[in-house]
Amino acid sequence: MTLKVAYFQPTIIAMDTAPPVEFSKIYALTEMLHQHPEMNDEGPQISIRGGQQIQVYPNTINLNVDWLVKWIESISQGYMDLVTSQSGVEDLKLCKPIVISIWTIRQTSGNYQEMHTHPLGNLTGTLYVTAPETHDESRPSDSQLLIRLPHTRDVGKFIMNDTCKITPVAGNMVIFPSHIPHTVYPWKGEGHRTVLAWDVRLVPKDE
Repeated sequence: MTLKVAYFQPTIIAMDTAPPVEFSKIYALTEMLHQHPEMNDEGPQISIRGGQQIQVYPNTINLNVDWLVKWIESISQGYMDLVTSQSGVEDLKLCKPIVISIWTIRQTSGNYQEMHTHPLGNLTGTLYVTAPETHDESRPSDSQLLIRLPHTRDVGKFIMNDTCKITPVAGNMVIFPSHIPHTVYPWKGEGHRTVLAWDVRLVPKDE
């Protein structure tokens, strides 16, 4: 896996492109699920405002996604290895990633997500399945994911921003620690913003 690093020493946010085979399977999976509005989990306890959220794993519909769980855990292990090599800290070598939740969200023009964290996980990931077409007069931040980094500006260390904004592109994915606050901006335009998201917990390897 070749990850593009947005922040370094150690890596906090990492980005990559999903392999074609896995992306094709995920696209088919999310398209199938979002044809069922009765499966919408969106409610007051969820950060999304508008759109449809569906639980993928664990689920109560006898949907076998073992292949997806294994793939996400392998991606998470790659992230952990990268952080280990950049930080020099060996602690992550004692842990293994375990997927605790996977879900998919589909939103349309005007929908957004409030600033939030994922308190049950250690690592969180987002894979863009479809990306919206924004209007010409849209602001640069429209439809973007904003991640608030736990740092302040420090020119001496080449830290110029305390936020990272990511424009949705189908096939791209982002991985970052679950405790970092993040939000998703609304937009005006056509199409959908469909994502597959997940939380991973790190546990001792002997568990």
